[in-house]
Amino acid sequence: MLDEVDLWMFEMKSYEELEAEVNTLNDSISDSPYLNNLDLLKLRDFCEQADPFRYVCIDGMWKDEFLEQVMKEVAENQSWAGEKQFYGSREKRWQADWNKFPEHVHSLLSYLNQPLVLKIIEFITQEKFLVSDPYLEGGGIHSTGNDGFLKLHADFNWNEKLQLYRRINILVYLNKDWKKEYGGQIELAGKDSSGEFISQVALEPIFNRTLIFVTDDKSFHGQPNPVNHPDKKRRNSIAAYYYTAAKPDDSSDTKRIGTNYVGEDGKSLQPSLSKRILARLGRVLK
Repeated sequence: MLDEVDLWMFEMKSYEELEAEVNTLNDSISDSPYLNNLDLLKLRDFCEQADPFRYVCIDGMWKDEFLEQVMKEVAENQSWAGEKQFYGSREKRWQADWNKFPEHVHSLLSYLNQPLVLKIIEFITQEKFLVSDPYLEGGGIHSTGNDGFLKLHADFNWNEKLQLYRRINILVYLNKDWKKEYGGQIELAGKDSSGEFISQVALEPIFNRTLIFVTDDKSFHGQPNPVNHPDKKRRNSIAAYYYTAAKPDDSSDTKRIGTNYVGEDGKSLQPSLSKRILARLGRVLK
């Protein structure tokens, strides 16, 4: 029977095996109508060593001409499923209905659910047996207006419909000429060496920037800095999520279908039970 060291050695791939896998992926990427070439080994190394949790930021992953069409369609989109207006998020619209996506948006989200993208993500993150979500639970088009924010949070870890554990997020940003003073940075938060909860990474949501990261009960992320665009342009992105049948290590001991929002101190923002009951009663009485 293999002990932990033997199993680790058994699962490690030789350089030749990695090179062969990279070559196969690169051949498929070269044939793609949407993807640019990627330095897969460099991205894999970065992701493996990233803090506060495994992530990778890729600028120029998608062909500009294609993504510009996606950007234009999202900016002009008038069909929204709803807009979030609560303590965890404000001024954030979303659409996850395949039948209401414009042509190029539909193409991108379809592609994000294809085997090639899953294989690329598996290689970079070293996560295995990923499954895409055809229902786009929580994904699709996201659009945040001025004063809009998304508090730091850990995502739901269990998808009831798929009966799978959530494991990977991919976010594709669509904002040309976006400046730091416009706010809306995507932040990744964790604990520093002293145990203090801090935002350790802040990235501008610029055009053709793709963020891929492992999500679990401790991978806090969000957009707590409100959007403040002088021309009231919206912060737009495309989102898709990937799942696994195996429970992640050191996470998801409780199957959580709700989002865990926290403040800058890392403490939960979830209202008390009494406040939630009163809020529901208020909605009923209206």
